[in-house]
Amino acid sequence: MNFDFLPNDILIQLLKNNVDKITEIRLREGFPVILSYDNDRYYLSSDLSKDKSNAVICKKEHIDYIVTKVCEYSVYAYNDKICSGFLTTCDGIRIGLAGECVFNGEDIVTIKNISSLNIRIPHEVSGCCDKFYSNLFNQNTEFLSSLIISPPFCGKTTMLKELALKLNALNQYSILIIDERGEFNKIKGENIDVVKNSNKLYAFQYALRSLSPNIVITDELITQNDWLCVKNAVNSGVKIVASVHARSLDEVCAKNEFIPNLFDRYIVLNSNAVPGVLKGIFNKEYLPL
Repeated sequence: MNFDFLPNDILIQLLKNNVDKITEIRLREGFPVILSYDNDRYYLSSDLSKDKSNAVICKKEHIDYIVTKVCEYSVYAYNDKICSGFLTTCDGIRIGLAGECVFNGEDIVTIKNISSLNIRIPHEVSGCCDKFYSNLFNQNTEFLSSLIISPPFCGKTTMLKELALKLNALNQYSILIIDERGEFNKIKGENIDVVKNSNKLYAFQYALRSLSPNIVITDELITQNDWLCVKNAVNSGVKIVASVHARSLDEVCAKNEFIPNLFDRYIVLNSNAVPGVLKGIFNKEYLPL
């Protein structure tokens, strides 16, 4: 994992630790830098500590350095990404932004005076889908459309990546990944096509025609349009793997934008501190398997 977008004083302290255990770095101007490390919360200092007295304090120049570096020294060129509230590094590290939103009518123009960053560190977890993978196929070994359900930061994207690689290895399907935030940079395969930095509406409309996938993998169904894109694809005979933010299947079904009968499998992850823990898997009739 490449962390060269971090300021040197933060990077030096960070690399004293096992970076494989870091899942999140929080920087808020004027406050200590906080790490999510090994499923716990620590302040960044010469050693990880619950005591913030010696913690590295985030400065405005730290935030400006990170944003400028990730934008390859051309913040203007990355303004569309900034307007979406995040940036993504070449390694697929997603950086959430908080600051002053500038609007023209109902359209956001930019985010200025950025004061907080949430740096989420992706980790490949080999075998994280093993407990339910066989349930994603019918008796004829045909893949079934599947929806992964969990609150934020519980392993949905990690599982989507693992499923993409497993399906690629079957050499049976043409797989399209709609990568809106650049989080699937390292997911490649002879059967995988990736549409990057596109919203779902555009990607579904043109990719279904031009790339003819058997399976589409997409993260985070949020809006009514997202669900309608999935419906149109399913009605065209395409299988879907997607995720949604919720704590349970009941919560998903209660969403205003929810459309029934699109998915054959619902994979619910546990709402605890450990990402990727399976709570249950349900069929099209919402019955547990």
